[in-house]
Amino acid sequence: MKRIAIFLIILIMISITSIAVESDGQSQDNIYLDISKSEVKSDEEFSFTINLANIGISAFDLNIYFNENLFQYVSGPENTNVVNGKIITSWYDETGENNAKQNCELVKYTLKAKEIGNELISVQGEFYDSEGNLVQRFTDGIEVITEEEGEIEKIEISETSQTSDDNSKLEIMRLNQEGITPGFSPDVTEYYFLTKDLNSLEITAIPQNANSEVIITGNTNFKEGLNTININVNSPDKTSVTNYKIYMTKTNNLEQANANLETLAIENVTLEPEFANDIYEYNTIVTNTTENLNILAIPEKQTANVQISGGSNLVYGNNEILINVIAENGYTKKEYKVNVYRRNEEEQKLADEQKQIEIQKLNAILESQNEENLEKSENNESIQSNIVENIKENKWKIVVAIIIVIAILSIVIYRIKSYNSHITK
Repeated sequence: MKRIAIFLIILIMISITSIAVESDGQSQDNIYLDISKSEVKSDEEFSFTINLANIGISAFDLNIYFNENLFQYVSGPENTNVVNGKIITSWYDETGENNAKQNCELVKYTLKAKEIGNELISVQGEFYDSEGNLVQRFTDGIEVITEEEGEIEKIEISETSQTSDDNSKLEIMRLNQEGITPGFSPDVTEYYFLTKDLNSLEITAIPQNANSEVIITGNTNFKEGLNTININVNSPDKTSVTNYKIYMTKTNNLEQANANLETLAIENVTLEPEFANDIYEYNTIVTNTTENLNILAIPEKQTANVQISGGSNLVYGNNEILINVIAENGYTKKEYKVNVYRRNEEEQKLADEQKQIEIQKLNAILESQNEENLEKSENNESIQSNIVENIKENKWKIVVAIIIVIAILSIVIYRIKSYNSHITK
């Protein structure tokens, strides 16, 4: 019994120690960033390091994102690749656990500032033990400010937010795979992605307010069909929430998942911006007498289904038209939106007056150009007339001059023939 009790006590102590170590291993403080300087001048180099404290690792994968327009990669570890503003570094201990990294400077990178700007460098990593088990995931960022030569304005970049406490927008959203549409914008909340074989996506989501809470769900264990990834951003004061969605379709038949529009046009209406299949929101203005719109929406894939909501019985002010495209597979969907503003009578009157002014300006420009052309034409005619008059007045002089020239040429030709004949004899 005594031996059993001692064994149980030892087992309990080992369990407690294991839990404590595991808990400590998940602390973000175990992996941290250091930067040589966060305020630099154009063409000046700066370095940042990723460091370990109270944690041992035998392998890691790092993805670092930077703006190629503002920064240039200079140097880093040997096992590093740089592609399109992304630094990729991987390492593992070939000797097993003999050379495990712990309590040290893990990697160091050097970049050079190219242009004036203010940009966040995003760092994302996964760290493993000697058994290949994930020890910790790490996501952080450092902000670098580039100013002109001379004194650099001191800007405090710290845990204190640079934006209001009710801000729940993202500053950066990146995926570890290309293919998301449209390109990220803080004000766009819906995105689309297609894949054949991915089971998960790594997402970097950095809020505009550093104290906002970001929660990402649905980006792992993708099933065949439609998957929805949610990125919820909660403002620091908890009064605002922004939900970004990525509609991710996993399918072996990408052709049947085509939910793009090939054509989107509205009769007698100009869309801003010009239509492209990867732009999902447009704006336009119509007259006060426009009540219904004739909308043409043709999918790239003829077997896709297009559903149009709105466009009839327009009210004065803002109206919304939604064009939903459902792919042949029945579950991949894309939504195009047109914001239509219908003027009221007073607004239309002002618009017509402005249009009339523009027409008058255009007519004045055309008139001026016509007068210039007429004046040039008259000048040309005058010059031609003067030439003709001069010829008439001096025609006998011209005839005499021609006769003299012909006579001189004849004499020259005769002399040349005589000379050649003499040489031949």
